[in-house]
Amino acid sequence: MINMSILKRWGLAFFFISATFASFAQLPASDLILFDFKKVNSEYFITNGKMLNKFNKGFYNNQPSFFDAQMLYFSAQTPGKEQTDIYAIDLLRQKYWQVTDTPDGEYSPTLMPTKRHFSVIVQEDKTNVQKLWQFPVDQSNLGSDIFPGITGVGYHCWIDREHVAMFIVGEPHKMVIANRITKSQKVVIEDIGRGMKANRQGLLYFIHKIGDDNWLLKRYDSSNNTIITIVQTPGQSEDFELMPDETIIMGSGSDLLAFNPDFSKEWKKIGSLADVGIQEITRLSIIGQKLVVVSKK
Repeated sequence: MINMSILKRWGLAFFFISATFASFAQLPASDLILFDFKKVNSEYFITNGKMLNKFNKGFYNNQPSFFDAQMLYFSAQTPGKEQTDIYAIDLLRQKYWQVTDTPDGEYSPTLMPTKRHFSVIVQEDKTNVQKLWQFPVDQSNLGSDIFPGITGVGYHCWIDREHVAMFIVGEPHKMVIANRITKSQKVVIEDIGRGMKANRQGLLYFIHKIGDDNWLLKRYDSSNNTIITIVQTPGQSEDFELMPDETIIMGSGSDLLAFNPDFSKEWKKIGSLADVGIQEITRLSIIGQKLVVVSKK
């Protein structure tokens, strides 16, 4: 027998990507564009742009996150909904489905290091309180609040199996590192941006907003509690992707830029997406030879 409460939490229906909806939206419209992303020697090739959200064109589609090379999760607000839900796209089968269906808003789906669960920012329907939740990938239960005592969570990034960095909304915004096992937490730094990425060694790259015109990409080492500056961001860009070789990829307007702290002294333009109609890259996600960008409408 189907558990109806689970069915309410988990949207189980599958749809073809070419499906369409009627009109209604509140959040800013945005598109998810998939590209082939290849590096040959020192040159990048960004080709074959394809819109992924034809089923929800003209509405909110954001925070893309690769769970593996074929599976992309993201947050979307569909017509008739005031809140966002999590959706997934199987790039191989070219199908999508709704993952969550709740009265709350869910944002920023992220595969957790155990790969058995994924985490999201939940904005509660009645209180607008934002918390960090986890859901099982196999959809076997309704999930749980990871840190019941922590609210105001805007963004997050897993450092390892136990530790997560969280952007806590406030005056000023601050970065908090918390342990999901012990529930311990500590404030690391204030005035951060939303971009955070951890490498395989557990070093955390993040944006530090010194002033309106001075945004720095820095790296935090939790083993000795030290922070070093890597580079100034190009303009007011705060979303980035971290490649396995430590190359940082950022969007600035319609351009994609790269910087490697071991070999670079300045940002290098690696491609422009203006010729496919993208004027402002707001977010991006990369895995292997696949790149997804969020294009603001």
